[in-house]
Amino acid sequence: MRERANNPLADALARLIDQQAFDVHFQPLVAIDRADIFGFEALTRGPADSPLHSPLVLFETAAREGRLVELERLIVRRAAQRFKSLSLPGQLFLNVTADTLLTAGEHASRLAAELDVLGLPTSRVVVELTETRPIDDLARLDGSLQALRSHGFRIALDDLGEGFASLRRWMEMRPDFVKIDRHFIDGIAQEPLKQQFVRSIVEMAATSGCQVVAEGLEQEPDLAVLRRLGVTICQGYLFARPSATPRAQLRTEWSGRLAADAQPRLLQNDEALPVAQGAITTAAQLARRGHTVSPQISVKAVVDLFRLDDQLLALPVLDPAQRPIGVLRSLHVMKRSTERYFMDIFDKHSCVELMDPNPLVFDVATPLRAMSDALANLDERLLTDGFIVTRDGTYFGSGRSSDLLKAVSDLQVHAARYANPLTLLPGNVPIDNHLERLIEQGETFAAVVWDIDHFKPFNDVYGYRIGDDIIRLAARVLTQAADPQVDFVGHIGGDDFLMVLCSSDWEERLERVCKAFDAGVRSFFSPEHLAAGGYVTLNRQNQPSFHPLPTFSAGAVLHLPGSFDSARALSAALAEPKRVVKGRTGGSRYFVDRRQPPHHGIPAAA
Repeated sequence: MRERANNPLADALARLIDQQAFDVHFQPLVAIDRADIFGFEALTRGPADSPLHSPLVLFETAAREGRLVELERLIVRRAAQRFKSLSLPGQLFLNVTADTLLTAGEHASRLAAELDVLGLPTSRVVVELTETRPIDDLARLDGSLQALRSHGFRIALDDLGEGFASLRRWMEMRPDFVKIDRHFIDGIAQEPLKQQFVRSIVEMAATSGCQVVAEGLEQEPDLAVLRRLGVTICQGYLFARPSATPRAQLRTEWSGRLAADAQPRLLQNDEALPVAQGAITTAAQLARRGHTVSPQISVKAVVDLFRLDDQLLALPVLDPAQRPIGVLRSLHVMKRSTERYFMDIFDKHSCVELMDPNPLVFDVATPLRAMSDALANLDERLLTDGFIVTRDGTYFGSGRSSDLLKAVSDLQVHAARYANPLTLLPGNVPIDNHLERLIEQGETFAAVVWDIDHFKPFNDVYGYRIGDDIIRLAARVLTQAADPQVDFVGHIGGDDFLMVLCSSDWEERLERVCKAFDAGVRSFFSPEHLAAGGYVTLNRQNQPSFHPLPTFSAGAVLHLPGSFDSARALSAALAEPKRVVKGRTGGSRYFVDRRQPPHHGIPAAA
């Protein structure tokens, strides 16, 4: 008893474990390429009034007292329960130390059973190793990882670049995710050396088939650099701080901006998608200056405003800095005002008593497509309220939902002939125009037609929404591999794409596409299908049929001056190499028709 009395931290830890008096917060990981939440990392805090409130003190004390594994198992269970009760989307990242990971093999079955009772698939749980302590027993580590993977769990390596032999640990663990330490992310826009480090990690990840997560993102310039370097998942205060009750979706202004940045660009400057004169393309063009109120306005004054103007449907509420903090809805305000005694009690109160603190808000640069998606997920009872538009967080104007829907319809009709609506890459008209111009000018280039193999059974098993995500992945890896100054990428339709490469290193770019697609597509499959290399469905005869996982394949033709007289003739010639590559197996691949001699600057592939 004397020993415990002289050790207040040990005593506090014992109480915390006995009462399970720790808090679990969640911070989102954002898929910036999809403009959506990828998952959440569970973070633990001790009670606010406890000397163990700091996670560092809490876990150091638990390790010193020999209770670290016991504590972490309790936290894992609590985090899973809380994650499920909050109905949070995506993956759940659970931090564990080496001590706990080494014992995971003995408890993987029990944890999987507990998650099954919760209705949380193990495929949605990522066990994340924090490198605060060394691992000496590599054989036991390998056994624990195999046990976790056999039950469907995924593995992440935290704080890459810091801790105990990070790169060596990566090679030993072969994780599904590597999380780059915040030191290399913060300020990366101003640090070329940090950029080179992250670029190397992204290239290594593509080779090993894992995904990269950038931690500690706090500044927008860093976000732009990370996107350019090929990082697709980011985490940090820029998007959201850890919270006990986090939002299940990105804030609308972020989802809109990320969606706009994620759309593949039309690569040729002189053939950009034509926009009809006066066409509306962003939130700014739909915004109108209208009535607004401040929190100082009383309930009675707001009721009077709505009574005097039956065309007034909603009123934004702005703080002293002109930032929207909520919206007052006519139907709600008028309904409450007729309730017995309501006006007698609240007429002189602030209008915030009647305010919805979660209005629909868009940044001025938000594109119509992102706005339309947000509107589609809105409760239809709120559609008449419209939306608020901001510039740098301050009020810019208000818009009507009917105007947005009309603008989206007009833009889709105009764009249908020029750009694929799913990827916004050039469609058949600009594809043909681009090929015809290069042929007429006698240019030398490689024409490459790509499509996704085994795509229909994948759509049948996983659904068309995930199928659309894979098509977007294909568009993204093609545009990232092309040189925007000289190359061209078009979307023929469905899962078919065309590349026109004038770059001298064109074959290296094709290799890059194959590796990037094979690495990126893994995240769409369940662990069971990854392990099996495919899945079984019933064919038309009701017999089981095995289908391999989707890959990306291409047939290519080298065009030399005078080789073809039209885009139609060139397209016909692409049919043969495409047929040949379809007969081959393995991962993503391409075949080049080499029957023409090398000429004019672009060598034939060896």
